Amino acid sequence: MDEYKNRTDVQFITLNMDENPGVIEPFFKEHQFSFTVLPAYTYVTETLKVQGIPQNWIVDGNAVVRLKGIGYDSTEKWETGMRDAIEKVKTAEPAPAAGSSSR
Repeated sequence: MDEYKNRTDVQFITLNMDENPGVIEPFFKEHQFSFTVLPAYTYVTETLKVQGIPQNWIVDGNAVVRLKGIGYDSTEKWETGMRDAIEKVKTAEPAPAAGSSSR
């Protein structure tokens, strides 16, 4: 995420599914995380019907899910794979139609 922090064309959002949203802030402070996190227990469990966590989704600028995967590991291989997938989606996105607003 640090690699993308100055790019406006990529955004990271975390949907947290702790039943107690009060645990989010202390956890983020302890681990010095600074990315966007939304308390979303009901949305994740009832609307998205997510069972396995963590899940990683790459959503393009048109709100289309282009990649969905479960899991994370701290290896360079995983990071490289995610970086490649993000860039692939970015280069495949069609340009916005003339006169449309940007997101």
